[in-house]
Amino acid sequence: MNIKDFLKKDSEQEKYASSFRRSTAAIIDIWIVLFLRVIIIQTLGTLWLNQEILNFMEKFHEKFGSETIKNTREHIDFIINNRIFFYALIFYAIVIFVGAIYHAFLNSSAWQATIGKRFMKILIVREPDYKLTFGRAMWHYFLSVLPFAFIFYLMSYQLKNNLNFYQAITSSEINVFLGFAFLIWIQIHLFTKQKTTAYDLICNTLLINGKTAAKWPWNK
Repeated sequence: MNIKDFLKKDSEQEKYASSFRRSTAAIIDIWIVLFLRVIIIQTLGTLWLNQEILNFMEKFHEKFGSETIKNTREHIDFIINNRIFFYALIFYAIVIFVGAIYHAFLNSSAWQATIGKRFMKILIVREPDYKLTFGRAMWHYFLSVLPFAFIFYLMSYQLKNNLNFYQAITSSEINVFLGFAFLIWIQIHLFTKQKTTAYDLICNTLLINGKTAAKWPWNK
């Protein structure tokens, strides 16, 4: 390899955001989204859901003579057929979409970055160097949090079968396969030239070092 090729290779490596910078940006964004979700939860609880919960508990007490909800068919059927169940689904959907809107809006904005990425001077682009659309940024977010579905599944599997972590993973071929798929999904960026994750590859996106000149994300 001549010196020109070496310098070119080194320059290409510096173009892509390192795992450390990506992880730091992600941690910043996690705390920001957590703060936003707390505000939403407090607001919705105060203005809407708390009263609905009180109404539900009053009806539950009238029917069963107790305020303790048990894992019985009668109690579960009562919850599912009560409007509080539908309201709870709406509530959790809103809380989940706080993170989705945060990431999709900022990643597709003039910043081309969330606050965490902006702080770490990282841009997210669609190959080769195009700005993401809102839809692609939304899809990228949901794919990025997909591993949490496996974590929740594994936790519920452990509790249901009274197993430790190792036993839960190795108890079935499906769990072993999902475990390997989970590791590949979150660690593949360690082996890709452009530091791309599985969801980057699917969405055809790259995280590169840089920062746009836009002062605010809504600037044109």
